[in-house]
Amino acid sequence: MLKEFVQVDAFSRRPLFGNPAAVVFDADDIPSDTMQRIAREMNLSETVFVLEPTQAGADYRARIFTPMNEIPFAGHPTIAAAHAVRARRPKLAEKSLLRQECAIGVIPVEVLSGEAGTLLRMTQGAPTYGEVGLSRETIAKMLGCAETDLAQTPAQVVSTGLRWLIVELARFEAISALAPDQGLIERECRGLGAAGVTVFVERDKGPARIRVRTFAPGEGVSEDPVCGSGNGSVLAFLARHKHAGEASGSYLAEQGIEIGRDGEVHASWLRDGESLRVMIAGAAVTVADGRLNF
Repeated sequence: MLKEFVQVDAFSRRPLFGNPAAVVFDADDIPSDTMQRIAREMNLSETVFVLEPTQAGADYRARIFTPMNEIPFAGHPTIAAAHAVRARRPKLAEKSLLRQECAIGVIPVEVLSGEAGTLLRMTQGAPTYGEVGLSRETIAKMLGCAETDLAQTPAQVVSTGLRWLIVELARFEAISALAPDQGLIERECRGLGAAGVTVFVERDKGPARIRVRTFAPGEGVSEDPVCGSGNGSVLAFLARHKHAGEASGSYLAEQGIEIGRDGEVHASWLRDGESLRVMIAGAAVTVADGRLNF
């Protein structure tokens, strides 16, 4: 079987930065177990397979795999898939709004054009929040930091389509000094039903207000370069705990700095009563294309 694919760096305008995802086209006849094997072969944090949609109004369907599992949603593969199908399908390239079907439903992806280039902005799922029964000592051991490096805001499991343990740090310097215990992260996050842990810290200076790191060893990803769903969960965490009285807000986040995969995430939210709309945007660039032969 021959299938065309591209590799897209999401959350970056520069090739070889941001987060790479493989996008495999015309995947309707690929069995699920073969998709999983292809994802292991690609050895990226996610591989996305593009299929014909099954829901009314969707432009295409996406199935997303880590090296270990199929997952219901992920952010950087959504950006990568939207970028790839716009390049491949002229009718979609003309649209200002794409609708991607995935396991959590139909995700709208807006095409935002500006002087710096195109951004693709997805609206993620409605946030859900869960309590965490982990001590500060355990969380510090998971991250390889001192307990004093943890912020006073409590860690929380948050999902905008994929569950993450969200942890805030108290000082900016601590995030680059983390020495995560991958085995402990995998065990504790499995018990929480979370894909992994996403850590963030705020700062006062610089264009990027937030820096983020994501660790998901249970999914075969020791550190995810730039995590769209993790950033969505951080946004939902901030909107709940630090901006509860604000109807809207936005900020620029950076991720991947510590592993040489610098990426930028444009995060924004809109609140309507109890409803919170989480929007995550980023650029994308194609870095490779070819054919799979299997």
